[in-house]
Order: sequence, then structure tokens, then C-alpha cells
Amino acid sequence: MNRIAQGLTLVLLGAAALTSTIPTDLYLNWVKAGFGPFLIAAGVAMVLLGVLVIAAELRGEDEAEEEHGHGADAEVVAAGNTVSAQESASAVERDYEEAYGRGRGHQGHDHSRAPGVAWLLLLPVLAVFVVAPPALGSYTVEATSGSSGPPPEDRRAGAFDDGVEEAAPGEVVSMDIRQFVMRAWIDEDRLLVGQEVELTGFAVPEKDGDGWYLARLQMACCAADAVVNKVYISNEPAPEADTWWTVRGTWVEPESELSEVSQHELTALEVQEVTDPPDPYE
Repeated sequence: MNRIAQGLTLVLLGAAALTSTIPTDLYLNWVKAGFGPFLIAAGVAMVLLGVLVIAAELRGEDEAEEEHGHGADAEVVAAGNTVSAQESASAVERDYEEAYGRGRGHQGHDHSRAPGVAWLLLLPVLAVFVVAPPALGSYTVEATSGSSGPPPEDRRAGAFDDGVEEAAPGEVVSMDIRQFVMRAWIDEDRLLVGQEVELTGFAVPEKDGDGWYLARLQMACCAADAVVNKVYISNEPAPEADTWWTVRGTWVEPESELSEVSQHELTALEVQEVTDPPDPYE
């Protein structure tokens, strides 16, 4: 794998970053929207650097070939008719070794280049253009035990930002699942009792039982730090995993202390399938 291949790898990586940010919102499957400008800048930088590496390597090879040709001609002219055809061929071969043999070991092996199998490193880069990794979904929720929430001793300072306190009587409050879980977990006034809310997320069928979870993942910067927010729904048949739904319903008030609740439940009043949102995270 020579420097041309290394430059090509940089170009492809940069192109992958650019095609997932400028023409599409694909990058939102892995990072928050605020990282878009940084991905674009990094993509442009990698493409330019890759082009410079390729151009420099091609220019260097052209100069080496030209130098080799001039050296061979000069030696043949200087030798004149006294140099046999065999000696001329040896001189050309010697000049070729001097021009191209840099970096070779004593056994004639070129240690300046990686083995040909290194070209396989291009396959993962090319795969990004064919099969882009999807956003995290039901598998992540199933692999995560419990549900996200603050420690029992943690108490939120200040007002909630979910609009429940400002809602008029009979008004349906549209909330993030994160907001619903937060209020259900630590609102000692239990203002969610009797309040109709509307939540949107993807379905995660329960492994043992007929119920399912409406889930959404929350991330601080990228998919690597995503945490699970989910609400249990028991009075509706479980839909297909990873399909997106908007559920209108009411909170099932727990009889025990809020800090002792392992999962929060919603009684569904209306369930509607929706298309995947551009940004799957909260």
C-alpha cells in the first residue's frame, strides 16, 4: 500500500463525512446536530490532504523517472562505441535501482511499502457508502438493564421544562420521553396524575409478556454515551420492534414511593404509527 493508496483513503473518509452531512441528515444517527459544522470542516480537510498526498506522490514518481532517463542517456553517450550493449543494459539497471531502490533491505525487499494485503483497509471505508450504520434502537434498549433516571436522593432544582404546570384543563401535553420519565421519577406533587400526555418513540417488545416499551435514547454528544428513556405500555398489543409511534395516554400512578419505582407505565388512549424522525435522539 503506497502513499497514493493512503491519500485515497483520506479522500474517501472525507467524502464519507461530507456526504453524511451536506446532502443528508445521516450524521444525526451518530452525533448531535451541533457537530455538523465540525464534520464538514474535517471532511474538507481530509479530502484536500488526500489530494495533496496523491499529487505529491505522482509528481515524485515523474521526477524520478525523468532523472533515471537522463542518467542512463548520459552514461551511454559517455561510454561511446566502447561500451557493449550488455554493459549499457547493466548501467540502466543500476540507475533504476538507485532511483527506485531507496528503502530496500539488503535482500532487495522494499520496506518502505506495506504489503499488498493492506489494501483491504479500504474496504471498511467503501462500506460506509454502501451500508451506513443505523441509529441505535431496540437492541440497545434490550441490552441495557433498567431505565435511565436520577438517583433517589437527587432532587431537581427549579421548574420542569415540560409544560405540565402551564397546561390548561383537558389539554394534551406533548413531551419528550426524557421529560416524562424525569417528572414521573422526582415530582413529589405528582402533577402527572390524570394529565394526558403525548409521547413519541420507537417500539421495544417485551421479551417475556405481551407488553412493550416506548423508548427514546438521549445522548450528550454522540451515540457512544446514549442512555435509555422508556415507558412501559401494557394495554396495547406490542408492535414490531424499531417502528416509531406516537402514544397519547395517562401516567399510571405508583402506589409506592417514586424513588422505589423501577419502570414507569402509561395507559395508552390512542396509538398512531409515525415515520422515523430525522433526529432519532433526544
